[in-house]
Amino acid sequence: MARKVSIQPEVRKRMILKQLEKNESITIQDVARMCNVSEITARRDLDELESEGLLIRTFGGAVKSKLIPYLFSYENKEAHNREKKIEIARLAATFIKDNDILFIDCGTTVVHLAKFITGHKNLRVITNSLPVVSELVHYPNIRVSLLGGDLDHERKACYGPMTEKVMQAYKANKAFLGAAGISLKNGLSSNDEKEGSITRLMADSSEQVFVLCDSSKIEKDAFVNYAPINVVDYLITDKDISPEHLRMYRKNRINVLLTK
Repeated sequence: MARKVSIQPEVRKRMILKQLEKNESITIQDVARMCNVSEITARRDLDELESEGLLIRTFGGAVKSKLIPYLFSYENKEAHNREKKIEIARLAATFIKDNDILFIDCGTTVVHLAKFITGHKNLRVITNSLPVVSELVHYPNIRVSLLGGDLDHERKACYGPMTEKVMQAYKANKAFLGAAGISLKNGLSSNDEKEGSITRLMADSSEQVFVLCDSSKIEKDAFVNYAPINVVDYLITDKDISPEHLRMYRKNRINVLLTK
């Protein structure tokens, strides 16, 4: 008999909410099958999500709450811990030099980086993020390559087979990437497979990889793991990281840089 793969509760809940975002309703049996858990566990997950106001329980399952689109919206993600994200981006910008070739992904922390690089000469930026392009479009000293493909209106970014094919033609000396979660055991993770796929390609095609994320995402796993921890050269986060996590990461030879 095949052994069940354990999925962490927070990851299961994210999977449930993503499914509700698409289909409006879900049954206990759907949850049990999707998350590879018992119906008792599935029922408990739904009950906990209802207590958080994120869905409405029904007989045998649940239906979508009005909060779900807000939860997954780009604007809400960008607003969460916004001041920390700006300071993380400000610190990351100190590693950028004239003539650099940069990958910048569509993460809501990384997007702030664009504000701090406009004074550099002869920069090349390769991105799939429309907000990054919008920020840099007025600066002729920065050459911007927008990766085409299928537009995700919610994330304000391009994804898909065309994006990945074009991406493979580029190389950069530095990649600035976001993550919905990062852990020593499972590496970098995303809330969406297609987002993780593009970010992994950027990491693999760059000489140095900088991961920008606030401390709330450290030692957390999101929906899908897309890269091992050893792809990370620098982890840039805020000063609120726990001392234990800081010690663990530095012990594992991860260069952790903290905002002031």
